[in-house]
Amino acid sequence: MRRWLREPLVHFMVLGALIFAAYLVLEPGSGDPDGILLTQGQQEHLISAFTRTWQRPPTRAEFEGLVEDWIREEIAYREGLVMGLDADDTIIRRRLRQKLELVTEDLVGLAEPSEEELQAFLEARPEAYRLEPRHSLRQVYFSPDRRGENAARDAEQALAALTMEDAAPDPLTLGDPLPLPNTMTREWESALARQFGSVFVEGLADLEPGAWSGPVPSGYGLHLVYLEATEAGRPMTLEEARRDVRRDFENQRRLQAIDQLYDALAERYTVRIEPLQPDFSEP
Repeated sequence: MRRWLREPLVHFMVLGALIFAAYLVLEPGSGDPDGILLTQGQQEHLISAFTRTWQRPPTRAEFEGLVEDWIREEIAYREGLVMGLDADDTIIRRRLRQKLELVTEDLVGLAEPSEEELQAFLEARPEAYRLEPRHSLRQVYFSPDRRGENAARDAEQALAALTMEDAAPDPLTLGDPLPLPNTMTREWESALARQFGSVFVEGLADLEPGAWSGPVPSGYGLHLVYLEATEAGRPMTLEEARRDVRRDFENQRRLQAIDQLYDALAERYTVRIEPLQPDFSEP
């Protein structure tokens, strides 16, 4: 059943049926061009739309107002067609195109994507669905604003003290205050970049895990860093990326359905483009 619903030909058949049915509903008085008929189905639709909007059914007076508004809209629509107000109107042309494409998108949305389709979509785009690297680290900050030219020297001296096998000082007693945490556990690279800057993240790639290193520059100054662990980036599984994969898959399917619709409809027309030699500006 799902496979049947995913066939483009089925989409076009259903679309054609809907357009034909809509014509019968919207133009019930085609045998009487001056007649306007508001069917029971259309009245129920007016009531349903009002109820969805206001979370209650309309009163009799409100319903009579809905009917009067519908009749006026129908009269305006017909008179506008008679007067040719729809001709060469860019807004109307765009609205008709939007409605046609929305109907197509709704039809495509009837088909539930299978696990196989989502998995294949994910595997075809491994770079679009990746988990970025994570880092667990401790850092000690040295401020150029406070220490001036001595910031790098002080950082080097502190590093030598921290790497002593005996009597290494407590890292929290070194460095300068910074309104950022001294310890971060399994932090995404993007989060570290937002806090310390991209230069700091780039500097982590050269560090050896399990030892104090540095100084590593950041947007604030210099840091000594103890890199405890790094989790490499990797492709996401379908379960991890399901929401994004499904959204992107359905969006692509909608776009493909619209392309197929126009390709099929274009076969009914002979398109001619008159030659033109405009003076295009260079980009």
